[in-house]
Amino acid sequence: PRADGRPAERLPPLVEAKIAPPQTRKGTVSRPRVLRLFDVPEDATVALVAAPPGYGKTTAAREWCALRGDPLAWVTLDAGDNDPVRLWTYAASAVDGVSPGLGAGSLLRLRGGAVDGAIDELTSRIGASRRRLIVVLDDVQTVTDADSLASLDRFVERLPAGCRLVMITRTNPRLRLARARARGILAEIRAADLAFTAAEARELLVDRCELPLSDHAVDVLMMRTEGWPAALVLASVWLRRVEEPNAALREFGGNHRFIVDYLREEVIGSMDADTRDFLLRASVLGRFTAEMCDGVLGRTDSATVITELERTTLSMTSLERGAWFRVHALLAEFARFQLASLEPGAAEEVHRRAADWLRGRGLFAEAVEHAAAAGDQDSVADILSAYHLPLIRNGRARTFLRWMRTLPDEQLLEHPELAVAGATVASVFGRATLERRRLLDLAGRGASSASEPVRAYVETATAMVRAASIEGDVGQAVIDGRRAVELAQATGGELLVPALGSLARALYFAGEVDEAWSSALRAIEQPGVEQRPPGHALARAMLALAELARGQSETARTHAERARMILADFGGRSWLGGNAAAALGLLHAGEGKLSEAERELAYAERLFRDEISTVDHTWALVLLARVRCSRGRLEGAEAALRVARAGLSDFTDSGIVATLADEVARDLSEAQARAHHGEVREPPSRAELAVLRLLATDLSSREISAMLFLSQNTVRSHTRAIYRKLGVNSRPDAVARAEMLDLLRETESPM
Repeated sequence: PRADGRPAERLPPLVEAKIAPPQTRKGTVSRPRVLRLFDVPEDATVALVAAPPGYGKTTAAREWCALRGDPLAWVTLDAGDNDPVRLWTYAASAVDGVSPGLGAGSLLRLRGGAVDGAIDELTSRIGASRRRLIVVLDDVQTVTDADSLASLDRFVERLPAGCRLVMITRTNPRLRLARARARGILAEIRAADLAFTAAEARELLVDRCELPLSDHAVDVLMMRTEGWPAALVLASVWLRRVEEPNAALREFGGNHRFIVDYLREEVIGSMDADTRDFLLRASVLGRFTAEMCDGVLGRTDSATVITELERTTLSMTSLERGAWFRVHALLAEFARFQLASLEPGAAEEVHRRAADWLRGRGLFAEAVEHAAAAGDQDSVADILSAYHLPLIRNGRARTFLRWMRTLPDEQLLEHPELAVAGATVASVFGRATLERRRLLDLAGRGASSASEPVRAYVETATAMVRAASIEGDVGQAVIDGRRAVELAQATGGELLVPALGSLARALYFAGEVDEAWSSALRAIEQPGVEQRPPGHALARAMLALAELARGQSETARTHAERARMILADFGGRSWLGGNAAAALGLLHAGEGKLSEAERELAYAERLFRDEISTVDHTWALVLLARVRCSRGRLEGAEAALRVARAGLSDFTDSGIVATLADEVARDLSEAQARAHHGEVREPPSRAELAVLRLLATDLSSREISAMLFLSQNTVRSHTRAIYRKLGVNSRPDAVARAEMLDLLRETESPM
């Protein structure tokens, strides 16, 4: 039961499998020296267990967890978790499963795609509960998506007291662990730590397996395996079956290639044909139950075969919750390779049947994974066509895009709604102009022979995407935006929010600020806008930009911050995030917070970068150049403006950007003239240089005085002296002159 007394909701079966810890296996060698490493340093709250396959990472972590005895939330990750919403849905489900109520709030947030909010909610509830808890993330190496990795970093940074995090991985994860290491809270267990010692190998082989091996034979095996636990375990299975183990060791290879030969000849080769066939095919499934194997493999005895394999070959790993199993990772990799060699196409058939089996039980996400692995493009396309909008709106747009990219052009022509949805998502995440053009072309060609509802949807979405992305022609983007709104209204309003936001963006770049404001306002007033985070965020960002142009900075702040809040849950590091960052940058610039403005605009510029010049990126560069010029950072301003001007020549109509670039060029020219005018009357002193370097920041006189432990009168005196010596009359001009003279990088005053 849950904390509120209601019965706990039963998790989908594959979710249970994902969050089921492996059972502790009887007869394993206990290694206290390894277990102690989980608590070194003394204040460790995060443990990283990193080693290649077969080093007993999971076994060691599971034994340590059992020794601690705290509630254990275990999540086994896979490639599908390159989607923060999916990843944290599993994690929150695992936490809620062992400590009812702790993950409930996070799961509610995740239904709307609110990843950062869900992580904050989870860590807050864990901390407030004061319960001890262990969270284990296994197979972390499968997560490579930047947003998923960033979400893991966020969890590490907010890890509450009483919660221990264990990450198990085959490779060093691309996480920001340096800070945890520096704070002394990171325990690291590596391959060298997990490798068996001679004493542990002797306990395994002689004491546990009762093999009549001499000390010399154990030492030889240790030398040849370098203590690799999987090799020692596999060797023990083989040596039980030979008459002269000591002599047989002379035939045991001296590098890891012997494992392949052993698996092929001694493990797989020793099975009867039926058992071998089962193991090879079950390995393709990843996680499975006897029922799933019966349905997918066309059997009725899977439970019996699984039990026998688990007992006799140590090749099966049983998961704690439900009747779920998986083949030992090392053996599974070999088995899949072997099946492909013996029966080309067999693995694809297993995946295809698994997709059908899962889809019939309503497990669509898992079904499409198997369909994609099978190369069954028809099934992938059918599933995505039916479920792409919920996927995109619920924060799983990256997952949709990954699957969509597996489809050939022929499939996209048959499903033009997928092509236009792919163009939309690719635009949202940025750096995709060329891909967007290709997908829109496919969508247009496919729509010509599609049904009327599909054709109307594609035409609306295409106009909307072209309006938002402004393909080098602002005037045409306005036309496309008006068409998108007209079509969206005529077809029921499904795309009306993003269509209005896209029109507002085109109008803003055309200089039609009042109409842009009106269109964006209409967007956020639409029913159900909260359920359409991409369109909602775009409309909020455009409202902020329009309000800034109308001189309404406080209202602009409200909309810009709301856009960022929406995108924190949906995907802030995206093209959409660039619009919000630009609005915040302009807001800071108007308030005189030039350092903060430069930081936001530099962030927007990075998010707008593309394979080719775009109006978005050029605009961000011009805004960045203007702020740098205002700060006296003339070299950086000139560099940004130079790139922007090169891009302008690629556009038919850049709207307000060209005029803005001319204005910034004039301001920069005047600032450069001032910086080069006159002579330095006297080099600044060392104390004055310290103040000068801080004048290049946004710090006030009071803040500078506090940082340098000087009185405010002394700082003002130094500032006046700097102006006099450099021959300038303002702070930006002082910074510009100092930059020209290379004084900002000096540690002492040049003489």
